[in-house]
Amino acid sequence: MIKNLQQACGLPVKFDTETCELILGEGLNEPSYCVRKLHDLKEVWANPIQEEDQVVYRYTSALHLREDAPWWAKAKVAYGIVIFVPGVFSGEYVKSSGQYHAPVQPCNMGTPEIYTVLAGIGHFLLQKASPPFEKIEDAVMVEVRAGETFVVPPDYGHLQINPGPEPLVFSYAVMDGMKGCYDPFKARQGAIYYEMAKGGGSHVFNPNYPERLPLTVLQAADLCQLPDLNEKVTYQAIRDHLADLRFLTDPTLFPESAALQAVATAC
Repeated sequence: MIKNLQQACGLPVKFDTETCELILGEGLNEPSYCVRKLHDLKEVWANPIQEEDQVVYRYTSALHLREDAPWWAKAKVAYGIVIFVPGVFSGEYVKSSGQYHAPVQPCNMGTPEIYTVLAGIGHFLLQKASPPFEKIEDAVMVEVRAGETFVVPPDYGHLQINPGPEPLVFSYAVMDGMKGCYDPFKARQGAIYYEMAKGGGSHVFNPNYPERLPLTVLQAADLCQLPDLNEKVTYQAIRDHLADLRFLTDPTLFPESAALQAVATAC
């Protein structure tokens, strides 16, 4: 079945629910289309993978309406879309490999990122650390449902998990040209916690980390990081707020109010 994402993201984009392929419509630039397979992630699964190799997620590079190219170039920000297949592999929900954003100078901090789930449900596992990424300072899992948005603060490594039976589709907004640091996750065989499918989902500590930190579980619906970009965040909403999102390229501008903490009142 073909599902239209235009209402969710504001762009002429659809996806095939069976093959989990994105279908880009008219008026868009021509981004690269990247694919990650199960065995590409062999270094970060909790258990050795027994299943045959297959595509687990796909993503676009910078995606925009052609006439909007100068807006994004001036802001040095990229918007793109990612799609994950559903599934369980060797007992673990399908996931990405995990990455930190390379520190930018002169502040030596990793840049933030904005995520909006367009379809399905996503679990975003975050762990805070600074180079050389030896000591984890915080561990958080944010559950994000379709129509919800949250922001990864500076210096939080992160990966995405699809715990649901349907494809997970989400958009991202990040500094254009950002380089991901994947080796810290590979060196410890994944993130500080694995999300295993047994019993409907459980978080298992990764013993390759020297210190066990508690995992804080948050709901995106309970966060109010950016009041103007809180719910149903489309491509146009990000584009039109680029002047207010300079923290995506300069982490020193990240507002304290956008920290990962639940709030008692809605935005």
